Amino acid sequence: MKLGHKTFPKLATSFVCTLALIFSVSAMAQSGTFRARLSPMPTTPQTVTTITGEGEVILTLEGNTLTVSGNFAGMNSAATMAHVHNGPPAQPGPVVHQLEVTKMTGGEISAVLELTDEQVTALRNNELYIQVHSETNPPGELRGWVFARN
Repeated sequence: MKLGHKTFPKLATSFVCTLALIFSVSAMAQSGTFRARLSPMPTTPQTVTTITGEGEVILTLEGNTLTVSGNFAGMNSAATMAHVHNGPPAQPGPVVHQLEVTKMTGGEISAVLELTDEQVTALRNNELYIQVHSETNPPGELRGWVFARN
């Protein structure tokens, strides 16, 4: 088969368009907005009556960079730390990232994190959660699983 001088530019244009589509789909797969609704979550039966508060965290993924921004209020005692944990809904899991948190009964939660490819997969599979620890409930007072925001 002989290609004419007009065929090559068409093939080249087609090839470039295909590559652009592949890269844009790949970039879209690595971006998104997620939300965690924080609510009291007892870690032991003894803490059921002592935990209070609520909050919301918005997480934005661009590539492997996750920007975390949220707030909380109404806790029974001051927050001491906050983390991202890896665990499926309703199951505890290990800490994978530390977050900045206002050390009061209400305030802000924030961070800019670099996720591994495995952590991005966990994020997309609803296997990450945010937990806020407090002075009177060191194991954790508020918790919220991270889900894609609609």
